[in-house]
Order: sequence, then C-alpha cells, then structure tokens
Amino acid sequence: SLAAQAQTDDPLRAAVDAGHRSVANVARDGWRHPYETLKFFGIKPSDTVVELAPGGGWYTAILGPYLMKGGGQLYAANVDPESSEGARTNVDNYRAAFIEHPETYGKITLTVPLLAKPISG
Repeated sequence: SLAAQAQTDDPLRAAVDAGHRSVANVARDGWRHPYETLKFFGIKPSDTVVELAPGGGWYTAILGPYLMKGGGQLYAANVDPESSEGARTNVDNYRAAFIEHPETYGKITLTVPLLAKPISG
C-alpha cells in the first residue's frame, strides 16, 4: 500500500515504529508524540544530537537507530554517576540497555556535563 511504502521511505517513522522499542515505551507514544516532536525539531539522520538527562532512554531508543542509519551521532549527557546511588544505577542501566548494543543503537557517546562554575541563586 502507499501508506506502508511511505513509512519505509521515512527513516524517522521507521525508527519510531521499530520492533526493538519496549512495550512500555511504545505505550507512552500517544502522550509524547515522538514522531511529531522530532519532526518539529527538524532532526536529520545525519545530525549530531545531545540528549540531556536521557533517563531510561525513551528518546534514545528512537534517536540511536535513526542517527546510526543516517551517519549521525548521539551524545547522552547523563547525570554524574558519582552524585548519588540512584544516578549510578541509572547510568549503569542506560549503559546496559543502549551503550552495550551498538548493533541496534549505534555508537552512543555517554558523557557527564560539567559546570565551569557553580550556579548561584
């Protein structure tokens, strides 16, 4: 069908609809609108993207394969794992889910943003 052909011709749609995304993440699509959101931002598959505080990787699961297929690069700027036990667990889980699977998500660079100077109020 034309609709099916259009989906395969759209790498972003293919990444959103890909079978590797968890059932729980796909269930959130109705509220988060990943295709529309990423289209709005104009992200191209050849771009370099920095995902700030990727948490459980809801966007990573879409952006990783999308950028990998287009020659782009994903940087995951995560919370410093030394800041708390929860942050360490989050980074460890993220690494296991995404960093250790470059065949699906591409080569994601995991970073920790540093402040040049403290922010004061």
